[in-house]
Amino acid sequence: MSTRRSIAALMVGVAAASSGCTTSKLLIDAELVRTNTHTVLAFEETVFNKHHVREGFDRYVGPGFMQHSATLPDERDATIALLTRMLTSEYPASRLTVERTVAQGDLVAVQALWRPRPAEAHSVARVDIYRLLGGRIVEHWDVTQGDAQAPPQGAPDKSASQ
Repeated sequence: MSTRRSIAALMVGVAAASSGCTTSKLLIDAELVRTNTHTVLAFEETVFNKHHVREGFDRYVGPGFMQHSATLPDERDATIALLTRMLTSEYPASRLTVERTVAQGDLVAVQALWRPRPAEAHSVARVDIYRLLGGRIVEHWDVTQGDAQAPPQGAPDKSASQ
C-alpha cells in the first residue's frame, strides 16, 4: 500500500474512532442522568411516601451530605430526626406526587406536590434539587410554594442567615 493510502486509511480510522468515542460519551452521560434520576425518585418515594426516612438516607445519601434547605437542619442526623418526626407523627398519611423531573449531569430537579393530609385540600408545591456523586445524593436545595404552613416544630430558623 502506498504511503498516501496508508495516511488516508489512518485518518479515516482516527475519525471513526473519534466519532465512536463521542457517541460513547453521550451514551454514558445519558445513562448517568437516567441512573441519577432513578436514585432521586427512589429516595423521595422511600422518605416521603413510605416514610422510611433513615432507610432512605442510608441507602441513597452519600457521605458529606450538605443540606441547603431553609426549613431543615444542616446536619444529616438532625435532618433525619426532624423528617422522621414530621412524617410519622405530624403527617403520617402525607403523600408526595412527582409531577416531573429535569436532569443534567450530576443534578436532578424534581417538581412535586406534597399533601400533608391527603383528605384535605391543603398542599405544597415544591422543587427539590439534588446533586449526586458516585450514585449518591450529596447536596439538596428546595423551594416551596402554596399554602405551606409554618415549618414543623423543632425546625431551625434559618431565615436570618439566608
